[in-house]
Amino acid sequence: MGLFGIAVLGLLVGCSSAPQPKFQASIGTYNAGAGVVGRAYLLVLRPQQQPESITVEVSGPGGYSETLVLQSAQSRSTSGVWWQVGWDGARSLQSGRYTFTTTLDGKTEQVEVDVDASLFLTPPSVTATNPSTQGVAVSWTGVAGAQAYLVRLVDQNTNAVVARSMVSSLGVTFSNLSLSPGGSYRVEVYAASGNLAFEPPLVPSQFNLALGQTTFNVGP
Repeated sequence: MGLFGIAVLGLLVGCSSAPQPKFQASIGTYNAGAGVVGRAYLLVLRPQQQPESITVEVSGPGGYSETLVLQSAQSRSTSGVWWQVGWDGARSLQSGRYTFTTTLDGKTEQVEVDVDASLFLTPPSVTATNPSTQGVAVSWTGVAGAQAYLVRLVDQNTNAVVARSMVSSLGVTFSNLSLSPGGSYRVEVYAASGNLAFEPPLVPSQFNLALGQTTFNVGP
């Protein structure tokens, strides 16, 4: 699981105070494990006007073309900054230059990113301990090149995300939950080359992602 997905506003800590461009974007490899290497991206947008949605077009080597749509309800923070992380194991990248294009406040904004498709992160090794109906403690091994980790707790039966966190540490405890007795759950830990623990995330020159995961059952 975890072959593709999108992460938007979550549980974040910290802040970035330096002035930032109106449009930032990065793209890179997504190591889903088992030999699957797709693409990951990170977008941060700072429009003055606040539309219901923002569309970003991506083009690149080998005829690569993709349309990304950010929705205000999911991607806009209380400060008015929009951001989104996405990954897809079925979309592979070639090395070369990728161009992101969008329209903000009536003006065309463009970002170019040079990608080395041979670079990717190693999936972390994930451990879940003391699971109960109230929650679970999760830890993982550090990954060289990772700046932060997106952690998701997923119901195996419904594939719904029950809880999530974005941290720079190597562990997190999910608590005050209502997990199903006898239920089966999956913990997904995405190592990221950009610091997702900031609000908004810090955008690297190439955004790589790698998935490590484990499952556990809640006692009756």
